[in-house]
Amino acid sequence: LADDGQMNTKNQKKEAAMNGGFLRAPGAAGYVGLSTSTLAKMRLRGDGPLYSKAGARIVVYAIGDLDAWLFARRRQSTSEEISTAA
Repeated sequence: LADDGQMNTKNQKKEAAMNGGFLRAPGAAGYVGLSTSTLAKMRLRGDGPLYSKAGARIVVYAIGDLDAWLFARRRQSTSEEISTAA
């Protein structure tokens, strides 16, 4: 990541620490490097990171779940298939 990306991730981790280890959708999207709308579409399809509903319109993600989702998507080659199984 570029320096500004690293700083952004540090700020998001700080935000998560202040909120019990959770990020709201925009912060989570930034943390994993996606747009908020892409993350919303992934929720709809069921192929994104685990999330929780903290209210009728409030979606939150645990930092540990975001890290686990990213870890599960690691690849050594562009020809490797991405498994969407949870």
